[in-house]
Amino acid sequence: MGRPTSVAVIDDDRDYRQLYKLWLPEEYDVIEAGDGRTGLQRVDDSVDAVLLDRQMPELSGEAVAAKLRQRSVTPGVVMVSSVAPDVDILDIPVDSYLRKPTGRDTLLSVLSTVRTRCEYGTERRELLGLADRRATVADAVRATALAESDAYQRAVKRLEHHDVALAETVSEP
Repeated sequence: MGRPTSVAVIDDDRDYRQLYKLWLPEEYDVIEAGDGRTGLQRVDDSVDAVLLDRQMPELSGEAVAAKLRQRSVTPGVVMVSSVAPDVDILDIPVDSYLRKPTGRDTLLSVLSTVRTRCEYGTERRELLGLADRRATVADAVRATALAESDAYQRAVKRLEHHDVALAETVSEP
């Protein structure tokens, strides 16, 4: 039997850290951090996935995600935030974006999908993460705002260029 799945929960809200820890099956090894700086220090190559809050003191979730993507081995990153998704999430280098509060089944399903994506090559993983975030934005933002958003149009064109369908983000693994 292999090593347990290691998940870092980085959130300044202790209640959310405890909730996610309770939700994760006991075969998961959970590492907690109450801020972005501490989270970056605790996330090493053995961490498989990160549940990451967006708004934290000292170092935001966006900054943490960017620093994690610069590493040679990058865990799957699920941003879980109370901030409503908007087109700005298309530029955040995460594999998925969930809105707080989220349910246990949703969290575990997305975490599983993101972990599977880590086995793919870098470009495919980035494209699937972008497609996931695009779907999140499409569900949350008015169509007229999407039509006027340069960031959204760039994402659509990039995904079309690489022939990545939204269905791929749902039907994985």
